[in-house]
Amino acid sequence: MKKYFFAGLVLLLPVALTLMVIVFLFDFFTAPFVPLVTQLLKTLQHYLPFTLPEGFSTLIARTLALILLCIFVLFLGIVARWFLFRNLLQWANKLLSRIPLVKTIFNVSRDIFTALFAQGDKKVFKRPIMIPFPSKPTYSIGFVAGEVAKECQEHSSEPLISVFAPTAPHPTSGFLLLVPEKDTHEIGMNNEDAVKFILSCGVIVPEENATP
Repeated sequence: MKKYFFAGLVLLLPVALTLMVIVFLFDFFTAPFVPLVTQLLKTLQHYLPFTLPEGFSTLIARTLALILLCIFVLFLGIVARWFLFRNLLQWANKLLSRIPLVKTIFNVSRDIFTALFAQGDKKVFKRPIMIPFPSKPTYSIGFVAGEVAKECQEHSSEPLISVFAPTAPHPTSGFLLLVPEKDTHEIGMNNEDAVKFILSCGVIVPEENATP
């Protein structure tokens, strides 16, 4: 009986805890607005052919208060993002770009992340691939970069691909490798999924590639 009891607790406690948190947050965020909405409902009831029950009226007041709060937060977020946040971000970028030593690290990190997550025509790294690194039979994930310099290609009898292999969990550093095309392997990831996989040291696996 004990194991069944604990099995039931394991199933029940997460649900109960989730409901408790939701109810607490609902009450916490709506409480300041309930008197205002309740007064508004009382005013509207004079124009209604029926009277709302006391408990039902409170529930409606809290629901409307939550909706109004969500609209207000959304509006506040839009204003902050497009005005305040943008100015603060530009100011922080200028500040970090002027500090000796820090500016080098910051600029390189910003450029690499911009290149990794760029889309469309601005995409610097074309796609992630798997390459033998540091040597066979081990492999690493890298990103196909620009064209191989002609001076480098002339010293190889095989077609080469320019690949940036970032280090984990800090993809702002890595190795620029010139890999024979025949040794590269295409993988079913986009740049974002590959970066997540590298940053998490293999813990975060894209869902379509996850092993059940």
